[in-house]
Amino acid sequence: MTLHRGLWFRSFVTVTLTAFLIDASLAQDKSPALKGMEQAWSLKGAWTGVVSDEKKGLIYSVGLGGKCVEVDLAGKKQREMNLPQNSGAIVRLANLSRDGGKVLLAFTAWSGELRAYDLDGKQLWSYASGIDDVWASDLDDDGSDEVIVGYNGGVGLHVLDSKGQLLWKTTGIGNVWHVCAGNVWGEGAPQVVTTSAAGQVHVFSSDGKNRKDIDAGIYANMVRVAKLSEKDKAAMIFVAGSALDGKPNPTTEMLTALTVYGAKNWTLALPAGTPPHVDSAQVAPGKPWLALGMRGGKVHVVDIEKGEMIASVSEQGMTPEVGWATSKDSGAPLLLVATGLPLATGGSKLNAFRLAKPK
Repeated sequence: MTLHRGLWFRSFVTVTLTAFLIDASLAQDKSPALKGMEQAWSLKGAWTGVVSDEKKGLIYSVGLGGKCVEVDLAGKKQREMNLPQNSGAIVRLANLSRDGGKVLLAFTAWSGELRAYDLDGKQLWSYASGIDDVWASDLDDDGSDEVIVGYNGGVGLHVLDSKGQLLWKTTGIGNVWHVCAGNVWGEGAPQVVTTSAAGQVHVFSSDGKNRKDIDAGIYANMVRVAKLSEKDKAAMIFVAGSALDGKPNPTTEMLTALTVYGAKNWTLALPAGTPPHVDSAQVAPGKPWLALGMRGGKVHVVDIEKGEMIASVSEQGMTPEVGWATSKDSGAPLLLVATGLPLATGGSKLNAFRLAKPK
């Protein structure tokens, strides 16, 4: 508990001071806000999390006071709903039934319970607070997702069934900063992939009985996985974190592509704010693009095949949450950014961007 409160206090002071500095400096920043992308539309509001339903071509964004909005791909608001008892700043979309019906998983880092809602706003279940990150994946191939929860402090890693009941947990790692899942072992079924206070990447079998630790060569914080081709047997692991340069306050944020055996495909330094930190990351459906939301308001898109930056935008709030939206007939996916609580520059919005076509 002491660790939890200490982390919260230090982060609160850092975020508050950084927000002040960013507000003061952005007005003097004359460089173009958009590079390699163009804005498609924007929806005003203190939106703090965003997900999309690819099958229906609909976007869901959550905000303050349990507010939730459903938007189509053109940015037109379809309906609003309230999520009871929700103070969640972040949202995931999960399939918790075999008939393909979707639910929203809402949570706030470090405070508030994880809550599952149907798409009409009815609460289905809740689970314990103290959360760092949440991910949904069908680990046992039964047609419905399991829910992976990484906890702050020593609570560890928990995996829940579709009804919010604990399937397995481990306290062998602490401060489970970020979680995701994918077939990184190349054995057909997905594995649970996390980071932790150790600064390593951890890969767990779907039942939690086996674990492999990977040194990424950086202090690993953010982690996501993706197959770069349908022909690939195993997914690649993409890790963001601080460069291990021996300095007490790291000044460089790195992104690296790894195999499950620790072999590096590439490493890229990320233009970042102060402190350098990736708060959110999502892989685009059907494209080798990874969106990264940086603390301080920068959002980058990286071509994860080549390890190259292909687009970026600044002034996207203090801790931007990123996502992608697409449908079968919509062409290239839209980059979505929920800018969160308003800063002095430009208010708060849900923004959608298209990556510019190569010249």
